[in-house]
Amino acid sequence: MGPKPLDDITLVDASQGVAGPTAGVIFADLGADVISVEPPGGKTARHYRNGITLPNIARNKRSIVLDLKTPEGVAALHHLVEDADAFIHNNRPGKMDDLCCDYETLAGINPELVYCSVTGYGEDGPYSDRPAVDPLAQATSGMMWSTGEPDRKPARISVSVADFSTGIYAGFAMLAAIRHARATGQGQKIETSLFDTAAGFMGHWYTLYDKTGEQPHRQGDSWDTYAPAGIFETATKPIYLATPFQFLWERVAEAVDRPDWLENPLFESNDKRLENREELTAELEAEFADYKRDELLDRLLPAGVPASELKTVAEAAHDDHLHERGTLQYVEDVDGSDVIATACPARFSETPAEVEHGPHEIGADTRAVLSEYGYEDEKIETLLDTQ
Repeated sequence: MGPKPLDDITLVDASQGVAGPTAGVIFADLGADVISVEPPGGKTARHYRNGITLPNIARNKRSIVLDLKTPEGVAALHHLVEDADAFIHNNRPGKMDDLCCDYETLAGINPELVYCSVTGYGEDGPYSDRPAVDPLAQATSGMMWSTGEPDRKPARISVSVADFSTGIYAGFAMLAAIRHARATGQGQKIETSLFDTAAGFMGHWYTLYDKTGEQPHRQGDSWDTYAPAGIFETATKPIYLATPFQFLWERVAEAVDRPDWLENPLFESNDKRLENREELTAELEAEFADYKRDELLDRLLPAGVPASELKTVAEAAHDDHLHERGTLQYVEDVDGSDVIATACPARFSETPAEVEHGPHEIGADTRAVLSEYGYEDEKIETLLDTQ
């Protein structure tokens, strides 16, 4: 394995959940030494639904156990950050002060340290003391209100979009701050929150409301900007079809030999198709019923129509395309079994990100890491005995 772009960076990752560890795994995939600091018993990801997130957010990291509720554990963490480039946690506001691991304390130890906090709502503001998980960020930002079918209650997006995207923002921000620290010798504190990130995704809807007084309505699988768009049934399995431009609609009609659609005044323009969406959908599904899913795609895709399978999770998990590109890989889990998990979705031509190993067992690297940081065997054993 050749050099990696971040192999000169050390990140101490004391975060739990999904957002913080996602930032950490970005660094780990790109070669950084990411030391995952776990409490006794392990991080919450180890206990959530049989640890299904762990292979996706703990790969390529080293795991040590420190009890930050003890003076010995805190002292060990202080020692780790002396030469670290960055530190990340996801405790609620005020908790790190109680543990003597707040920014001021750690910056006093290492002035160049980049210190990143991940919270639900930020460290100040009216909501800062609220507990938070991903769906709450979706709910408070308006994201959930605008998601789902129009005749049903709002729906949660099935993946932890606020968690994962906050992790990406945190990772990007830490890398920028590390660059600044190396240029100036000045570390800094970074705040990220699930709510801020979710709100950032909603910016165009906020602008729409501010400019027009209109609120987006729930659209289900369709889109009120153009038609046809959405899920369409075939003789076998459904497809997803999108036609944001007039020429794409014309390609649909041509691909299935229906020139009459182009002559129908109900469908002559995008505005007309939106106005007559029910009639349009009925026409398309009546025609598509003559095709099996793959037969229909074999007509649409060569014609340049944006269309795809509507895959189940089971189908996507075994998608040949994803496995061939390395986006999905078999990773050794903590129990020794090989499981399908994600790898870094960005591909580097010269310094490729690689899955060097799956998640380690709780504290598997405690002795090795502390030894590297100058702890003698007796001191390590004493530390472990206090946890």
